Amino acid sequence: MGKGKGKGLAAGRKPQVFYSEAMAEEIVQAVAAGVSMRAFCAEPGRPHQCTVRNWEHRHPEFSLALRAAYREVTIAQRRRDLEAAAELAARPAPVRGGKTSTYTRAVGEAICARLAEGESLTSIGKDPAMPCYGTILAWVRRHPKFQDMYVIAREMQGHYLFDETRDVALAATKDTLPVDRFRFDVNRWQSSRLAPRKYLERLVAAEELAELGIGPRGGVARGRRGDEARRVVFHVTHFERGPNNTVLAAPPRNAEEAREWIDATGAPYAPGIGPQGQMRPPLIGPD
Repeated sequence: MGKGKGKGLAAGRKPQVFYSEAMAEEIVQAVAAGVSMRAFCAEPGRPHQCTVRNWEHRHPEFSLALRAAYREVTIAQRRRDLEAAAELAARPAPVRGGKTSTYTRAVGEAICARLAEGESLTSIGKDPAMPCYGTILAWVRRHPKFQDMYVIAREMQGHYLFDETRDVALAATKDTLPVDRFRFDVNRWQSSRLAPRKYLERLVAAEELAELGIGPRGGVARGRRGDEARRVVFHVTHFERGPNNTVLAAPPRNAEEAREWIDATGAPYAPGIGPQGQMRPPLIGPD
């Protein structure tokens, strides 16, 4: 195994190259032409870089010629750098302030009108007659008047999507129900985010605000010492018509309403079932 390993290492080494005036001259010419020593030695039939350094110590005339070649390359590179610097200095100074904005009020109003009609900003940005998506958002940051129009247009977009959910629901058929259900959910989610004051469910909004430590009026809910946020929870009660035209609370809020539910329906209150046995969405009870 030792012999095999030694043969493998020997096979991977470069063959030894001996010094000669022809090889020394070839090295000097390559260096003078701008070829690095590493690139030169990597070619087949060339000596290793360590071998070249050893030749420099053993052959003074080769060392002098090689240093002269390095010096010529350095001087030539410095000359090129000076010429490039002089050319750059001769160029006219760039105009400060960047590219002039192409924003106009007419284009801004057209963008906001399309947003208010339910079109997405990505779709508007793909229109060749309109600026791209990133440019529109840059205008929102740079132009306060356009920013005000943009905010209002986004809220109007929420109203449009809310109304569109009804059209989707009315046009749904048995065959298109899965796709229409997905469109309905997407529109409802977007409308609740674009116009949360009107379309976001109160219970969901209260829980999200409570997680952020914000009270029902927009202030921060604090503890007595002001160091811990309090959680605000809203309980929703739904009133239904029971037998004999009685009004029942679902879910019952107290023991008396629980007894009324049992007297009217003959069974305790069960989420998801009405007094007449009809199905209804389950209501979230108290924690």
